Amino acid sequence: MSTESFGRVKLVAVQHGETTQLVRQARAGSAEALEALYGRCGPRLLAFIRLRLGRTLRAHLESRDILQATLLRSYERLGQFAGDDAGTFMAWLMRAAENEIRDRADYHGRQRRDAARVVPLDDAHDAVAGHVRSLSSRLVLAEEIDRLTRALAELSEAHREIILLRKFEELSFKAIAGQLGKSEDACRMLLGRAMAALTVTLAGLP
Repeated sequence: MSTESFGRVKLVAVQHGETTQLVRQARAGSAEALEALYGRCGPRLLAFIRLRLGRTLRAHLESRDILQATLLRSYERLGQFAGDDAGTFMAWLMRAAENEIRDRADYHGRQRRDAARVVPLDDAHDAVAGHVRSLSSRLVLAEEIDRLTRALAELSEAHREIILLRKFEELSFKAIAGQLGKSEDACRMLLGRAMAALTVTLAGLP
């Protein structure tokens, strides 16, 4: 297990082998494994959700609701996570969160609700729903996540993208190079500049 530090912000990095084991244990019904799994991924996922929502959607959509919905649906679909080198668990969660945001934004734009998109927490597995509610409540109140989200929003698009790909989705530089159409060395240099910019931005935030 390792920890990424962004100024005062410290987020636990997801390790592939440990994650796969936790996923298996969670599918087998281990509440402890589920809490550990989501405890590692939750801070990054919430920061990502807030960043993707932006100011406009945050005025209409609750980041905590999206976090809860994403975690609960991911629990229901743990069997679909392959856990191979093609994608990390964090990347899987982030795509699920993007889908949730897009669907809710579409419904809001049409000014109607779709009952199927509202997660019935009281009807979900009590233990799972309880863990998700507790985790999301703690994260929403975490000052360091708010600071990280605001700092990322102030970066250039190129710097923000490389940080999300490497530090959040934890993609290899080879995969990132393929996505960005750059060499691996260029991606490493870009990440270095992006992390330096993030550090400076965080230092300037209250």
